[in-house]
Amino acid sequence: MSTPIEQNLSGGSLRQPEAEIYDRGYRHYDGPREGRRHAIQALIVYSIKRGLGIKKRWTAKIIPILIYAFAFFPVLIIIGIRAFVGDAAAGGLNYQTLYSAISVIMVVFAAATAPEMLCDDRRQKVLPLYFSRAISRGDYLLAKIGGLGILMGTVALLPAFILFLGTTFLAKSPVSYFFNHIADLLRIIAAGTLLAFLFASIGLLIAGFTERKSIAAAVYIGAVLLVAGFAGALFHAINAGWHRYFVLADVGSVSDGLTGWIFGIPLDQGSMTAEANLNGAWYLITVAVVVVACAAVMYRQYLREE
Repeated sequence: MSTPIEQNLSGGSLRQPEAEIYDRGYRHYDGPREGRRHAIQALIVYSIKRGLGIKKRWTAKIIPILIYAFAFFPVLIIIGIRAFVGDAAAGGLNYQTLYSAISVIMVVFAAATAPEMLCDDRRQKVLPLYFSRAISRGDYLLAKIGGLGILMGTVALLPAFILFLGTTFLAKSPVSYFFNHIADLLRIIAAGTLLAFLFASIGLLIAGFTERKSIAAAVYIGAVLLVAGFAGALFHAINAGWHRYFVLADVGSVSDGLTGWIFGIPLDQGSMTAEANLNGAWYLITVAVVVVACAAVMYRQYLREE
C-alpha cells in the first residue's frame, strides 16, 4: 500500500494547498531617521495631548476645561476689581494672591493629568515597546516630566501674564508702567516654571507606582493634604527654633514663600509662612531637592521595568 506522499508523487488525488500572495503595499522605509531627539519630542507632544484629552472621548476633556476655567477665574476677578475700585484700593490683590489661588488648582491639575501620562502605559504593557526603540528609560521620564511641566506651565504662567497686561493697561501711563515693571515678566517666568515642575514631579512620582489613574489622583491629593496638616500641627506644637522648617513640607506654603520672595511681596501676617520667616533661598532649595529626588526615584522605579 502506497503512502500519501507516494500517491501525491505518482499523481494521486492528494494535493498540496496552493500558496497565495497578497499585495499589501508594504514598502521599505528609506526616509530620514530622526533618532532619539525626535522620539523624545514626539513623546512630549503625545503626553500633552493625552493630558488634555485630545483624540479621546469628550468626557476626557471636561476636567482640563474646568481646570483652565478655574485657573483664569482669579485673575479676571483681580483685574475686574482693579478696574472698578482702582489700583490703590486693590493693592492687596497682587501676584501673591494670584499664585495662592493657582497653587490649589495646580495640585488638582497635576493629580488629574499625571496619571493620564503614565498609568495607561503601565496598564497596557507598552513600556517594553518604548524601551526597545530609540529612547531609554531616562528619555521616557524626561519626556513625561517635560510634557506635564509644559501643561502645568500654562496654568502657572498664562494667568500671571494676563494680570501683568491687565495692570499695564489700567495704569495711567501704560507705556511707562510696562518699562518700569518689565522685570515682573522675568519674575513671572521664574516663579511659574519652578512651581510647574514642583507639582508635576510629585504627581508623576505617585503615578509611576500604580496602574490605576483614580488611585494615583486620590493619593496625590490625599498626600498633599495629609502632609500639610501634619506639618502645620508640628509647626504649632513645637516651640523650638527649628520648628519653622516644617513649613517646607507643605507645598502650599512653599508656593507662597517662593512667590513672595521672587516678587518681593510681604507675606500675609498670621500665615504659617510669614511666621516661619525663612529666607527665600530655602524655598528655592526645597523645590530643587523635590524635583531631583522625584526624578531619581522614578528612574530607579523604571529600571525594574522589563
